[in-house]
Amino acid sequence: MGHDRLSKVIDLVSENAVHYSFQIIGAIVILLAGWVLSHFVVGMAHRALRKKKVDITIEKFILQGVRWAMLALALLLALSNLGVQIAPLIAGLSVAGVGAGLALQGPLSNYASGATLIFTKPFKVGDIIEAVGVQGEVKDISLPRTELLGLDGSIVIIPNKHIIGEVIKNYSQHRQLEFKVGVGYDCDVDKALSIVEGILRKNKKVPSSQPIVVGIKEFGDSSIVLQAFVWVLPVDYGDVKFAVNKAILDDFRSQGITIPFPQRDVYVHTK
Repeated sequence: MGHDRLSKVIDLVSENAVHYSFQIIGAIVILLAGWVLSHFVVGMAHRALRKKKVDITIEKFILQGVRWAMLALALLLALSNLGVQIAPLIAGLSVAGVGAGLALQGPLSNYASGATLIFTKPFKVGDIIEAVGVQGEVKDISLPRTELLGLDGSIVIIPNKHIIGEVIKNYSQHRQLEFKVGVGYDCDVDKALSIVEGILRKNKKVPSSQPIVVGIKEFGDSSIVLQAFVWVLPVDYGDVKFAVNKAILDDFRSQGITIPFPQRDVYVHTK
């Protein structure tokens, strides 16, 4: 009697082991097939998007979406092959997702903001921008954050929710460069303005297609303040600024144009 019962248990275990081992192997095969197929489909989509010259940021977003969608489908098929009921699982995940969404409103808002940035395209990878008080070159735009290469070489990570709704300056085409210099009240102002304009026009990194504006900004306590505006390529901003400042100083000195320092006249009255 005991021997028969043991035989039945062994038979049952053997039958279930064979049955479930095939299911597990089938699930693994489905996952591997889904992984391989996702790479194949993403590759095809990548080539198609490149042919259409789709913006690189949108391209990355679409390719990631396709990859994760196919992997999620493969996972659901693998679970179904193991006998897991998919409909109740999806319903449970939906309820859990709502709860997680309420608990993670802050982080999830970064993803919503990232999607807005990707599709409205106020800037793209490679642009030089200023946002939330930070300037730099855009190195990457993902759903949760935007990565900038700062002017000092540092990597700046900005959560996307802090960018949406803020003022964004995009310097991807030309960037305005301002110069201010004070000259003495007894100087030849017309000559000083001509010197500044000539320096700007001679600088090879100032595009000839862009306007050059030079004039008197204001009358200060100790000097007449001259101001000039030019528009340069973002990569030339620092070089032009340093070179022009140096040239103004040298030419003013050689042409007898004084740059006065702040001063006050003090009158002493004696009785």
